[in-house]
Amino acid sequence: MGIRWHEGGRMFWAVQSDERRICLLGLEGSLNGDDLANLAGRLRGLAAQGVLRVVVDLREVAHWDYRGLRCLAEAVHWRRERGGITVFVTSSRYLRDIAVVAGVHDELEFFDDLRMEEGSTHRPGYPIAAEAESGVRVSAQGP
Repeated sequence: MGIRWHEGGRMFWAVQSDERRICLLGLEGSLNGDDLANLAGRLRGLAAQGVLRVVVDLREVAHWDYRGLRCLAEAVHWRRERGGITVFVTSSRYLRDIAVVAGVHDELEFFDDLRMEEGSTHRPGYPIAAEAESGVRVSAQGP
């Protein structure tokens, strides 16, 4: 399920499920400003396609360039104004600290973990959750 693509030596992957109500974007490696601008564009594009709930999985990201985070935060804000929810999954204090230095930490919603469960039901309080056609549930888990 999903697609994978390489750009600039970095691996990206995406999973759209449950009739396009939720999209999981996974990133790996070290992300420069161009990578983050690309991600911002993809987030806007998903909103334009009607995908309102997006989980960005950063668990395999080692570094992101603080200079590209303002563009990303603007895309998240743009999505939010149109009813979209975008969350970032990472337990990395390092990535969160970079977001603080860039002045965007409060604009990005971070979660520590991502769980995919077979056939579970929605738990109140979790902002992103959807049953996939396969019965796999994707949800961002809070700190």
